Amino acid sequence: MNLKEKYGSWALITGASSGIGEEFARRLASEKMNLILVARRKERLEKLADELKQKNKIEIISAPVDLMKENFLDELKNYIGNREVGVLINNAGFGYNGEFIKADPDIFFRMIKVNCIAPTILAHHFGFQMVERRKGAIIFLGSLVGYEPVPFTTTYSATKAFNLFMGEALWYELKNYNVDVLALNPGGTATEFQQIAGTSTGPLPRTVTQVINTAMKYLGKKPSVVDGLYNKILSLIPRIVTRRLAVKLAGRIRKKLYT
Repeated sequence: MNLKEKYGSWALITGASSGIGEEFARRLASEKMNLILVARRKERLEKLADELKQKNKIEIISAPVDLMKENFLDELKNYIGNREVGVLINNAGFGYNGEFIKADPDIFFRMIKVNCIAPTILAHHFGFQMVERRKGAIIFLGSLVGYEPVPFTTTYSATKAFNLFMGEALWYELKNYNVDVLALNPGGTATEFQQIAGTSTGPLPRTVTQVINTAMKYLGKKPSVVDGLYNKILSLIPRIVTRRLAVKLAGRIRKKLYT
């Protein structure tokens, strides 16, 4: 699939300065798509932009925008100007590992803003434009933990269920307008996410390259996908046992393998 021909010449990636977002930037740059890279860490963003511009001879806009700000979309639009975003990758997000009541509640407020509110605003703004053009693609970064309530990462799990449901529902709403939507759900992946969240990758970590390969394989074909066979098996547990047992298993697995 030629992404540039199918969706347009510009892609916007949030959380683009590291991990899965950075790998998405590298993959789309290799497809000769122009990029709008969004992240808070300006120096890392500009370093990546300079590298990809030289290597792939494309246009790149570095947008050091904080998605927690109330007016982040207005700030972002100033960077974008009249460019048409053909691919939106809602990748930015962060997690927390630990008991819910022992955490600073501000962590959860910020998490909901970045993980849920920001991708909703971006999907509405750019999705409207895609529908008018009758082409485009939106990817939501969900997670394996979005398939069931997961103790010790309670709020993060809930935000990723939000992304999973949002992506699947929009897949149905927008497919008749020739706009592809995918909820991409990785499990433990080798990035700096775990360090920030205070967790681990688990026993069978995937690479960012594997996650992006999964996304590219199923974009336009499925409403959602879980990356990796081990993660697919874990995602099926809530379907074959009672919810009570599923939550108990999730809590034990989380504490033993991911803490």
